[in-house]
Amino acid sequence: MKENFYRGKLPHYQPPGGTYFVTYNLYGAIPKPILNKIKEEFQFALQQLKKEQPFPEKEVKKHLTRETKRKLDSILRKKQYEEQKRHFKRIDDFLDSNLNAPHWLKIPEIAKVNAEALHFYDGKHYSLWSFCIMSNHIHVLLSLKEGSPELWKVMQNLKKYTAKEGNKILGREQKKFWERESYDHLVRDKKGEFERILAYILNNPVKAGLIDDWSKHMWSYCHPDLL
Repeated sequence: MKENFYRGKLPHYQPPGGTYFVTYNLYGAIPKPILNKIKEEFQFALQQLKKEQPFPEKEVKKHLTRETKRKLDSILRKKQYEEQKRHFKRIDDFLDSNLNAPHWLKIPEIAKVNAEALHFYDGKHYSLWSFCIMSNHIHVLLSLKEGSPELWKVMQNLKKYTAKEGNKILGREQKKFWERESYDHLVRDKKGEFERILAYILNNPVKAGLIDDWSKHMWSYCHPDLL
């Protein structure tokens, strides 16, 4: 399987055909000072991982065998993956415990636009397993189809359309709607991690004290095969 690293402001490991837990939030939902601090700490952690790698110097590394280089790169990727999971959790924890304004997704018409947009690409670009639309952010669990656009492109198209429609409903023009960066986590262990993430997404509004059962949340979805 071809591996793909996409870099926006932050690195994302997005191999085609992967299963992903994605979170994206409204612009301003995370105050800039807090968001910048989390990003800076993540970048610093990634830089430290590279420094800790055996034989980081180019002059030494170029004399290593291809197999040794492959093993070193594999070790680094695993460490980066674990660090990305920690970064993702910090973002998610903040959003779930700080439902800051704006709360445009509480508006039924805007929530509906987003729910329909997520379903629109289901079966085309991805298999949609679950989502939960909160007041200022959205959680999604999906598996990319083989041959589909890369995840960052799928999310870019999704957010571009829903931003345009959301702003139209709000009576605004060409103003920032979503935070540019989406936060994605590659689900590696589908049998264990997949179920935990699914439960996390569905129980989000329950944890927030909005309802006492996930099925009562109008803007939650779970694929029928998983019920």
